[in-house]
Amino acid sequence: MIAQPHHPVSDQGVSSIVKSRCGISLILAVVVLMSVTAVRANSLGYALSGGGARGLAHIGILKVLEEHGIKPDYISGTSIGAVIGSLYSMGYSATEVEAIVLSIDWARLTDDTYKRKDIYIGQKRWAPYGNFSLDFTDRWQTSIRTGVIESNRMNLEFARLYAPASPYQDFNELPIPFSAIATNLLTGEEELIDSGSLMQAVRASISVPSVIRPFKIGDEYYIDGGVANNFPMDRVREMGADICIGFKTNSALRTEDKLRNLIDVLDQTINIGMTRAIAGRVDSLCIVLEPPLDEYNARDFERAAEIIAAGEAYARENITYLLLALEMQGYRRNLRYSPSEPLPTEYRLSSIEVEGNRYISDSKILEYLKLYNGSTYTIREIINACHFAWNSQFFSIVYPILVPDGTFYKLTVIVEERERRNLGLNLVYTSEDQLNASAVLRVNNLILKNSSLLAELKLGSNNELNIDYVKNFGEFWGIYYRIFGYVNEHTTYLYNENNYKTDSVNKLEYGVSSGLGFFGGEYLSLESFIFSYRTNLYRDISQNFPLQQDFTVSGFGFKAYHESLDDFYFPRSGLRSLLKLDFSRDRNLSQYIYSKFEGNLDFYRPYNSRLSIAMKLRYGSYFDQPSQALIDPFMIGGSEGYMGYPKYAISAPYYKIYELALSYNPFKRTYLDLGIQALNISDYDDWSLQQDLEISPYLSWGYKSPVGPLKLVIAAPLNDNIQAYFMFGYTTDIFRFSRR
Repeated sequence: MIAQPHHPVSDQGVSSIVKSRCGISLILAVVVLMSVTAVRANSLGYALSGGGARGLAHIGILKVLEEHGIKPDYISGTSIGAVIGSLYSMGYSATEVEAIVLSIDWARLTDDTYKRKDIYIGQKRWAPYGNFSLDFTDRWQTSIRTGVIESNRMNLEFARLYAPASPYQDFNELPIPFSAIATNLLTGEEELIDSGSLMQAVRASISVPSVIRPFKIGDEYYIDGGVANNFPMDRVREMGADICIGFKTNSALRTEDKLRNLIDVLDQTINIGMTRAIAGRVDSLCIVLEPPLDEYNARDFERAAEIIAAGEAYARENITYLLLALEMQGYRRNLRYSPSEPLPTEYRLSSIEVEGNRYISDSKILEYLKLYNGSTYTIREIINACHFAWNSQFFSIVYPILVPDGTFYKLTVIVEERERRNLGLNLVYTSEDQLNASAVLRVNNLILKNSSLLAELKLGSNNELNIDYVKNFGEFWGIYYRIFGYVNEHTTYLYNENNYKTDSVNKLEYGVSSGLGFFGGEYLSLESFIFSYRTNLYRDISQNFPLQQDFTVSGFGFKAYHESLDDFYFPRSGLRSLLKLDFSRDRNLSQYIYSKFEGNLDFYRPYNSRLSIAMKLRYGSYFDQPSQALIDPFMIGGSEGYMGYPKYAISAPYYKIYELALSYNPFKRTYLDLGIQALNISDYDDWSLQQDLEISPYLSWGYKSPVGPLKLVIAAPLNDNIQAYFMFGYTTDIFRFSRR
């Protein structure tokens, strides 16, 4: 029977006094029986319900019960109740469990986006893209995600939490015997998990349907235990408890006015099943504690401390009556402290195995992990190794399981590979180029192993077809071969002796480049390449246009790229540098002879958690052939250049842009930049202190939305009109490193 402490009840006798005064209900038949017969309850069990963030109130209740010598002999938990109950069963005190839970960044557990600074330099060859994406199997069938959250960070965090319990493959041998409740997705049946990996048992129990992807153990898939049994009081009785205390924290069904959005409806759908699953679980020897948590919902993990405190306050208010109820059932408290055996902190590996891989070999995955038999590691080192492998972007899931092997441990790394085919849909709008839409197909290991193909078809103000194929020889360090082909159609411009735009013409260009390069870990890519392209000018060509209508340019070049930014579009720390040097020197191969260099250097240094300083330098030079800048003019203005001029308004054979800015992050996903730019353009390379500079302060606002960056920039040049730019989507050229 479930107590409703703040509502009147109509029962009479002893049980009604207990209800009305303390909010703890006992069944009348049990009270009468104990008043006649002295019954000794030898064992006590705790049943911890689900409830999302509301379930953190379990900790507050545990603290009070522990202070008064009430300690369970058995624990069974569902969902968040499995998390709290399992930690307590490992021998941690309630205060220690509280510290563990408060140290977890719950929001980060659900964030499975790759951090730009963590991925390998080989993956940074391409700029981020894709407002939406679809995975395809090798048979080109769509692969639909089974949950909003892929949960790799959650898996790794739980692996860290439960690694100390690895010696206990039978949960009955834990300091407090424990069982977790999960729901088998294939059979729909409730399953009690009391052996194997404690981490896997708990993860299976908290997989909220449609939100967190089903969790796989062996050949079975599991979802949240609350679907089948959200209040496992019957299970803790089956474990051997004579009497049990149930901690009930799941929310009541919402009323119509509280079903405001899709998340509310999904939560209500899940809660209907959980509410029904409670029916019939409470028997005559159960005491149910239900703290008032109406002001909290299942997603309020940022209010963890408040919720724990609410559970503690409720337990303190009612502890006198709870002690009376337990005494009436013959339970005797244990006020002596019984320390648990110390849990392991280091693990010496006897063997390392990989489970779940389909295409990538065990030996290749072990190269990613860099863990070795016979060596001793902390769990943090093992977790970091798994995270390092995950950053290869070949896996959606990578987490470790440790099993005792004598005085050693057997490490099994569970992986799930990403599909090798992916289609990204890229919708981009800028006030400069208007709307462009593209589809980007990525295929890994096509033709050759350890290779990637990226193909983009773009339509809009710029029409393009780009195909980039890269074959790596090595995983973290090594050499690579690239072939990049393209066809594009866009407008090119003519500039006068003062560097201002005077004429335009449409241009169709197609070309190819082939390169051999070196890549090193997270640090650097170097590439030498050859290139050739042909250009056809058409439509509205003026008679005095200085270029031939059709021409071919061929040559060779070098380029280098380094990036250690924490984010590509809204960086707050790190360094980015891109250098390109092109030479066209043979008149037998090229109708124009020139040498061209362009380089970017961006440096970001955080001042505190919200404020950082940015310094940037852009430089371009046609060396000793300034007249050849007409062939492929520098785009100096615009949102990615000097913002005091529109994108195509100005060009020059030599330019330098200096920039200094403050970047402020006032809210999550929101960014404000206040900066100043200085531009020098000329017909010769001038690095003197007397160089002429144009100055433009600017202010920008940015927002990192789930479907792409949003950015608004206002620039106020001292010698010209105010310029405004609006951008949505992944605006940077995906193949900016691949191009000549």
